Amino acid sequence: MVDRRSVAPLSPLTPLLAACVVAAWAITRGWWARVRWPFYRPVALLLTWTLATWLARGALQAWVLSPVREAIGEEAPYEGVARLAYFAEVALRVSWPFAVLAASLAVYMRRRPWWLALAWVAAATALCWAYPELRRRPQALVEAGVTTACWAASAWAMWRSYRVEDIDPVASHGGMTWILGSQLSVALVVQWFGNPYVDWPLARIMQGAGYVGLLCYQAWK
Repeated sequence: MVDRRSVAPLSPLTPLLAACVVAAWAITRGWWARVRWPFYRPVALLLTWTLATWLARGALQAWVLSPVREAIGEEAPYEGVARLAYFAEVALRVSWPFAVLAASLAVYMRRRPWWLALAWVAAATALCWAYPELRRRPQALVEAGVTTACWAASAWAMWRSYRVEDIDPVASHGGMTWILGSQLSVALVVQWFGNPYVDWPLARIMQGAGYVGLLCYQAWK
């Protein structure tokens, strides 16, 4: 049976993430901060996309994918409407590392990397095309590789911002660096050294700690 507490919007992570979204837009618009943070917009957009995809994926998993999986068993592939729902869930899941990279390039290098949308579509299409031949564990490794590539590019953008382009740090740098650090720890512990299908409770705890830290940072600022 599906543990409803682990599914958005019933997960305890959802109100934490929603609070981060509200706080990010509040300080972007200057609603409560001492000064307006115009360059915090990429962080606010990233958090908003994270919340939207979290809710959409949770709905697909709770109301379509998990019931079908319980009915057909662990080994049988999805068919029909369930397969379309699975493809949508994969596309939403894969979008997140590309969104992080896009936000990193916007924050650290002041770029507008719209071309990353094409890279996301290509990656999602390839994963869906390989289904069901690409099974769970190999697919998790492929997604971990995509995530690692995006993290590496994000780290390069951060390094270049501080060491090469010499851009004066602003508040968005602190928020983006916190997101990168907390989510990188999740990726390393769960995706590379664990099993995301088994160690998801650990990932939830780590993500919750990251959101609490980000919320405190935004409130402190």
